[in-house]
Amino acid sequence: MLRRFLICAGAEGNEESLKRLEALVRERRPDGILFAGGILPPTARGELRAGADDIPRDDALWYQRFFETLGKLGVFTALVPGPQDRPLRGFLRLGMQAEVEFPTLHVAHACMVQEGDVALAGIGGQLTENVDGCEVAVRCSRTTAEYFLRKLWAAEQPRKVLLLATAPKGTLGGEEGNAVAGDLIDSYHPSLCVVAGPTAHRGTQRIAHTLVINPGRLADGSAAWLDWDRGAGQVELLDARAAAGSAV
Repeated sequence: MLRRFLICAGAEGNEESLKRLEALVRERRPDGILFAGGILPPTARGELRAGADDIPRDDALWYQRFFETLGKLGVFTALVPGPQDRPLRGFLRLGMQAEVEFPTLHVAHACMVQEGDVALAGIGGQLTENVDGCEVAVRCSRTTAEYFLRKLWAAEQPRKVLLLATAPKGTLGGEEGNAVAGDLIDSYHPSLCVVAGPTAHRGTQRIAHTLVINPGRLADGSAAWLDWDRGAGQVELLDARAAAGSAV
């Protein structure tokens, strides 16, 4: 059963982010890891041609390092790409290869993952009203997102989880917040929604019956912990830097 989750986002090409993640897993021993995008640095390191599927070599190596780190932890892990984790087709190709090698790893973008009494789906990239894209930046329109999430709505599992690489407007998103993200949460009302938002706005919010968590960015030393069995007050905001420091 998935009950205790390490929740994070924003590794941003930072080796320290991976060390922090590994240290938190050793310390907390979660049932699952939820990662809401932000694998590559915010500023792309390589030039991409429009329509290209190939990932610049440095980015491809970092993806492989990231997937390998998560896979070797041996913990159920679901993740989606962030807006800068592009081109999407290249990301998905490497992610699928990693899934074959590491069975506990699940790329949840535009698909549903079922584990015990939990159904989980994700939408990566930037949410937009009507623009889809996958080369220069990962973008997903409202209509496309709704199409991909329809199976989550119909899932029989009592606990539903949604991963979004975009935070809603307001408390958790600040100026980077997105109206489409809020509408999707309100429409599909999952039990839990993990969003990638700025560390300055990390925290929790209730949207109708959904607990929404912005864990902040691992690159800033921020993560979150959820224990569904603890009831009220089940979310802890973590200092990942302290965990990594104690592991040295």
